[in-house]
Amino acid sequence: MPEHQEPQPLRNNNERLRLLQINLNKSEKAHLDIINEQLSQDYDVILIQEPHTTIFNAIRTPTNFRPVFPAHRLESQDQIRSVIWVSRRLDTNSWAALDIPGTNDITGIQLKGPYGSLSIFNIYNDCTHSRNEVRLRNYIQDNTNLILATDNHHMLWAGDFNRHHPLWDRDEDVHLFTQQADRFAEGIIGLVATFGLVMALPKGIPTLKHMVTGRYSRPDNVFNTIGISDFITRCEVVPSLRPASTDHFPIVTNIQLPQERVDHPPSFNFREVEWD
Repeated sequence: MPEHQEPQPLRNNNERLRLLQINLNKSEKAHLDIINEQLSQDYDVILIQEPHTTIFNAIRTPTNFRPVFPAHRLESQDQIRSVIWVSRRLDTNSWAALDIPGTNDITGIQLKGPYGSLSIFNIYNDCTHSRNEVRLRNYIQDNTNLILATDNHHMLWAGDFNRHHPLWDRDEDVHLFTQQADRFAEGIIGLVATFGLVMALPKGIPTLKHMVTGRYSRPDNVFNTIGISDFITRCEVVPSLRPASTDHFPIVTNIQLPQERVDHPPSFNFREVEWD
C-alpha cells in the first residue's frame, strides 16, 4: 500500500462557490434525508435552518463536511436553529468561522481569495420577535473592518427570515400583507438598506408550501452586497431537492468566485481485498 500523503491544494477548473440552503423543520427524517444524499460533490457550503437535534443535544453532520455551530451554544440552552456545513474540499486556510454573540439562530463564515473576502451569514429570524435582526446589525457594525472594510469585501445573507412583504412575496398573496406583517418586514428592509444589499432570489418565487393548507409563501430569502451581484450565476428554488417532512424548498446559489480546494487521496476499500 502507498504511504499516506497530506491533501494538496487543487484549483477547481470550474471556479465557482456552490451553496445550498434549506430549513429542515427540526425533522429527524428531513435531516437524515439531507445527510445521506451525495452532496459532497455538488455543494461547497450547506446552510441549514432548524436542524434536528438528537437526544444528546447533538446535530449530525454529513460525511466530508465540517460543521460551524453558533458560538452562543455553550452558554445557552436555547434550541440551535442555524448551522453551516463546509465541504472538506475547501482549503481550511481559505475560510474561518464568524462568532456572532448572543444567539443560537445565526452562524457565519468568511471566505478569502483573490477576489477579496465573502462573509456568509446563515440566519433564522424568529417570527415572534426581532432580536436577531438587532444582533446581526450590531455584529456587522462592530466588525466593519472585518466584514465591509473595502469594495473587495462582500457579504451574503441566506436563511429563513419569516417575514412577508410585496417586495418578495407573490403579488396575489395579499392575505400575507397584514399591518403586523408590514411592521415586522420593515426591520429586514431597513437592514438591507443600511448595508446596501440587494435581493438575489427573484421576487415572486415561493420557498414554502404549507403542509396543511397547501398554500405557497416566501419566508426564505437571499440577499447580497451589490459588488458581488455580477458573480452570482444562479439563485433559484429547486423543489426536487426538498427532503421529506419539511415544507421549505431548498435554494441553490452559485457564485463565480475561485476557491482553494484540496484533493483528498482515495481511501482503500478493504472489503474488496482478496485476503486469502
